[in-house]
Amino acid sequence: MKKLTVLIGMLFSLMLQAQKLEVIDEIIGVAGGEILLKSELETSALEVTKGKGGLGKDQYCSLFENLLFQKLLLNQSKLDSLEVSDAEVQGQVQRRLDYFVQMFGSVEEFEKNYGKSTAQLKDEYFDLIKDQILVQRMQEEITKNVRVTPSDVKRYFEAVPKDSLPLINEQVQFSQIVIDPEIKEGQKQATINFLDSIRTRLTKGQSIMAIEAAKWSEDPGSSAKGGCYPLQRKGSFVPEYEAAVFNTPEGGYSPVFESTYGYHFVKVLEIRGEFYESCHILMSPKVSVADLDKARMQLDSVMAVLRADTVTFALAAQRYSTDVGTKNQGGRVMNSYNGGTKHDVSSLTAELNLTMMSLKVGEISEPVMMTGEDGQQQYVIYRLDNRIPAHVANIKEDYDIFESVAREKANQEEVEKWMRKKLASTFVQINEDYKDCVFEFPWVTSK
Repeated sequence: MKKLTVLIGMLFSLMLQAQKLEVIDEIIGVAGGEILLKSELETSALEVTKGKGGLGKDQYCSLFENLLFQKLLLNQSKLDSLEVSDAEVQGQVQRRLDYFVQMFGSVEEFEKNYGKSTAQLKDEYFDLIKDQILVQRMQEEITKNVRVTPSDVKRYFEAVPKDSLPLINEQVQFSQIVIDPEIKEGQKQATINFLDSIRTRLTKGQSIMAIEAAKWSEDPGSSAKGGCYPLQRKGSFVPEYEAAVFNTPEGGYSPVFESTYGYHFVKVLEIRGEFYESCHILMSPKVSVADLDKARMQLDSVMAVLRADTVTFALAAQRYSTDVGTKNQGGRVMNSYNGGTKHDVSSLTAELNLTMMSLKVGEISEPVMMTGEDGQQQYVIYRLDNRIPAHVANIKEDYDIFESVAREKANQEEVEKWMRKKLASTFVQINEDYKDCVFEFPWVTSK
């Protein structure tokens, strides 16, 4: 470790002395075995300002210190041999890209704005996201033994000035019973047969992929681009898709296969080690009108049982609901953002919000047709369990909010304590341009 520190120090000094050379990038800080580049600070500054204007000196110093802190955590995560799998990193990269594509409205607009393909960005993001996960994991390791008691929460609440308490929007708690119409084997087989007929036309040269994908594929990310995705790293798509790719020769078409998205076949354009380029056509079997009617009738029967008061809503959800995520918790719908049961009405879809507005606490809705996460239509009945009007935050109704904030404060204090201790024994070096910054922690005096 001592040799590594000396080498990094020498590199740092050489970078500072190379004033007569054209500077492509510059090391502006070192924490242990991790270096902080000027380009990283500039990129972070652009993200903060969203490209509109610059940051003041104090803001730059604060951002610089935050990045140096992340390097310190990253260095420790490697010393502690914390691990993160490639699959986890690739999953997070894909979710981030999906978010940006949704913001820009299409893959084409996203790529136009960034001047790079999604495949290039995936490759560039990989190491960045991996480091971010390691930093987060290191923070969790530091705070894993932090506990917050009800007394701690009460003290935190009482310390907040009353005129600083936030206004909480109207919230609802609700439960549901879902009946997903069963897609029969005949409908699945019809989809497979239809895709296979398209595949056969393509293999015989009777059509081309671009035409068939634009006409039939249900993948919004590729249908307008001939069903094709540019060069991808292995692990970017679901396992079934990649199994089909790597079991098909270049230029060939795979058999029709099933994944969580539906049924596909792929055309393999190129395989280069762990990278590949492919095209596909995706289709999913459709729920028939008769099966939707059947689902509605099933829920009508459940409604009759509930109205007769011969079974509770929770028990009916366990017996009849097809939604795995809620049936085993009595139908209660959890808030995916905080793990609680309260939902800000502004976060609900317009259709669901209208349903909630029409109910009094304890009332059950008539069966409502909704679109499930898989894009298929389903029937649902809802029960409004509680309605919490908009109000100034208080510890009785919003204990979970104050508990979360108190825990975050305790975690922050634990991390700061760890940080001060770690700085006393970790090599840190800072570019002269930043040594006049007023830092929260003693970076400059660190050894």
